[in-house]
Amino acid sequence: MCADCMRITRGEVENCCVKCGNYQEGWRCIDCGADGSFVFGFYDQLIGMMVISLKQKSARHLARVAAELMAGVLPEVGGGRVAVVPVPTIAKHRQERGLAHAEMVAKELARIKGWKYVEALRRVGDSVQTGKSREVRGKQAARAYRFEERWVDRISEFDEVIIYDDITTTGVTLDECAKLLRQAGARRVRRVVAARAR
Repeated sequence: MCADCMRITRGEVENCCVKCGNYQEGWRCIDCGADGSFVFGFYDQLIGMMVISLKQKSARHLARVAAELMAGVLPEVGGGRVAVVPVPTIAKHRQERGLAHAEMVAKELARIKGWKYVEALRRVGDSVQTGKSREVRGKQAARAYRFEERWVDRISEFDEVIIYDDITTTGVTLDECAKLLRQAGARRVRRVVAARAR
């Protein structure tokens, strides 16, 4: 990314709500009241194009670029230990693309911010959410993720747990992942997403 593109991308950061898509301040939506999420922009903006290039064109260097951009504008989180947990990439996509894009960005974000990168979630099956209704997405998400047993009784050691995903449409995948983390003992769960579909 050249300096001009980085400047434009920073200027596009809107912090839209993961639930309703409207503008929010910090971690809370001023319209629907949803709390604990931060979305950098929309899928049709440069941040979305960055994610697409990382996923579909294996532009690995963009993981670092995206993480640096996000780290520079994320609102502050509470003090103490923070864990970053990626929403796992489908195994079939990982094999086809030769990379796990969400995991790469989450790892870079954790490194830059001095947080702990934790692969606490596991993907089960290869169901795809794209093009599905909210109801179907919810049912698929409930079956698609499991908590990694090795992190049981350890996830509670963190004061904040941040789930990272590249794209969200309805937020149901993030809701399901957050539920699993809370059930395992996470104290506070936040959601960080690169781009939201309009």
